[in-house]
Amino acid sequence: MQAEIITLLIPPAMWLDIDGDASRLKCVLSINGTLMHLEALQVHYVGRDREQCAVSPRAEKDFELLCRYGSEGQFETTDIDGKPYVLIATPFT
Repeated sequence: MQAEIITLLIPPAMWLDIDGDASRLKCVLSINGTLMHLEALQVHYVGRDREQCAVSPRAEKDFELLCRYGSEGQFETTDIDGKPYVLIATPFT
């Protein structure tokens, strides 16, 4: 049985623009005391099948690996400043 859904709203101003072109954003969350990087990769849709692809060529290979090993179809996206992003949470090491 699924527990209640907890909704987090991150204001656009809280995102750090990593590459200076808004294609990769990052912020830091603490979930139950565990620090997490939350990365947002901007995506667009390509071809007749509307395949999700990273907007930034620098993120293409990482996004392809994520798609290959972390999904069963397309990822759900979130809008940040009107653009679609895929979110990836990674705990600090």
